[in-house]
Amino acid sequence: MQKLINLLVTQIKDKNQIKDLEDKLIIEKINKYFLTNGDIRKKLEKEFLKKENKIIKSKLFKEILKIIRKEIGIIYGSFLTSDFDKREKYLNQANTLEETQSMLKLHKSTRERVDYYNEIYNKIFEWKKPKKIADLCCGLNPISISLMKEILNYTPKYFASDINPKDMEFMQLFFNKFKIKGTAKSYDLTKLEIIENKQFKDCDMVFLFKALDSLEFIKKNCTKELILKIPSKNIVVSFPTKSLVSKKEFKIEKRNWFIKFIEENNFKYERFEIENELFFLIEK
Repeated sequence: MQKLINLLVTQIKDKNQIKDLEDKLIIEKINKYFLTNGDIRKKLEKEFLKKENKIIKSKLFKEILKIIRKEIGIIYGSFLTSDFDKREKYLNQANTLEETQSMLKLHKSTRERVDYYNEIYNKIFEWKKPKKIADLCCGLNPISISLMKEILNYTPKYFASDINPKDMEFMQLFFNKFKIKGTAKSYDLTKLEIIENKQFKDCDMVFLFKALDSLEFIKKNCTKELILKIPSKNIVVSFPTKSLVSKKEFKIEKRNWFIKFIEENNFKYERFEIENELFFLIEK
């Protein structure tokens, strides 16, 4: 029932943090939910037929909105600041690559990382020096490329990917404006389609910063398959050490599944920690 789906999309996007997320991504989440909850779908459709004009006040309708918003928030909306939609304005005003650094504060993950980027990249590039980086679930992290350049003494080629096509259109504008040899393309990593992308295959280092928890929430064990299939031998994975919302600290035991996975596959690894973030440097 397309009219009902469209209404759900409209109500879900009523939240400011996800208003720019493409409709097709939200529809996909709705259909996935209904596929595994057929009885709930039938019940909601019956309610919709009886009281279409009042359906948004329905307890069941509100519960479905809450569930789907939570899932979208975990993979996308919860990372955005209230000023995220000003990114194009900031980009237009920047005349040099260095002037774009203030944009890092428009995304919660990069905002937490701002004061630690030098430490992070010093440790990563002391470990390995990449020619081309793939930055997955990237948010605004590619904008820190000028900081990478300072440490590497050259600008690495770049492949950026995140779930929302609109965000990747913006990232491509960033690459183009500053003549960075970079490509931005949207992918849902849980589907593993990115593995076949030729430009992704060319990368010799992959960033997965604060991505695995969200991906595992959507599809359990998908990150293990992703890491095993990534062509690059060098992968940098990070995890938050505190909840983005409650600021509650995560114990290292919460990451035991990941440590067990990399050890079972005989991957070499090192780890280091900054405030709020734990990094693993993995060599397959």
